Amino acid sequence: MITLVRPTLKEIARRSGVSIATVSRVLNDTDNVREQVKEKVWRVAKELGYRPPRSFRKRVGKSKVIALMITDIANPFFPEIVHGVEDAVFEHGFSVSLWNTREDPQREEHYLRTLHKENVKGIIFGASRIKEEYIKSTFEKGIPCVTINRIVEGIPHVVADYEEGAYLATRYLLYLGHDRIALINGPANAQTSKWREKGFRKAFTEQNKEIDERLLSFNPPLIEGGYVTALRLLKKEMQPSAIFAYNDLVALGAMKAIKESGLSLPRDISLIGYDNIFLCAFLDPPLTTVEQPKYLMGRLAADMLFRMIERGSVAKKSVRLKPQLIIRGSCGVRG
Repeated sequence: MITLVRPTLKEIARRSGVSIATVSRVLNDTDNVREQVKEKVWRVAKELGYRPPRSFRKRVGKSKVIALMITDIANPFFPEIVHGVEDAVFEHGFSVSLWNTREDPQREEHYLRTLHKENVKGIIFGASRIKEEYIKSTFEKGIPCVTINRIVEGIPHVVADYEEGAYLATRYLLYLGHDRIALINGPANAQTSKWREKGFRKAFTEQNKEIDERLLSFNPPLIEGGYVTALRLLKKEMQPSAIFAYNDLVALGAMKAIKESGLSLPRDISLIGYDNIFLCAFLDPPLTTVEQPKYLMGRLAADMLFRMIERGSVAKKSVRLKPQLIIRGSCGVRG
């Protein structure tokens, strides 16, 4: 019979190239160790067959809480995701712990350090701009993780096809005769912004149309970002005849700027948003937008997480959902 020997701190330290004290701090999850060092130590510890103390495993094993980290609960996009997660979690007899990062990197890092010490069974990351190394480090510590609208290598995820959604929106505007289309995109470092830009460019290439690069910009994904950027675009000598916004909040800001500039939707300019939050159908005019299955995304992410918890892994690590263009009154044929 082969007896498995738990690796010593000294052996983990030797292979990691750090001190024994550092290994101890990492394995006890203290705050004063750099994330890169933590990631390396945990990787070596797992390779050597390290397992947390029985008391720790017993404590985590009894947990009935799932953590959900989101970007901004004030954005109407997120509550439907939360509802989807809550329903799936409730059906498993668990509860949800909600962590709202408010797009603040320091808050995200602090929350994640705290979650490493909390008695949670798994984490769903709905905050799209949290650092990739933090997510990987959490996963490598043995905490089941799933990301929403974010692809991190090795981590199971549920994503919407943003490239396809942007392609559908841009193709529709081109079909209406618009060729000067502004893209008020989101943050430059966000995967979702890059996917939107790719779909936007794909539609132009397909129609053999040229893009005026001056009409493309990266912005905060908020009403204020859409408002300020739209005002700037509308002051240009050659203003756009249509705007495609990163999300519906950005579109709301753009709509306000358009009206303040004395222009009319859709007679003078067309506008498309993204997400199809509940407000879109009640605007004047109702907003054309790209539907995301928000509730389904949350529910599928939770279901995937529970499969990981129950089986230790999932056979299908990637779920990609198709978008749908919802046509309303904010777009018209170019005059």
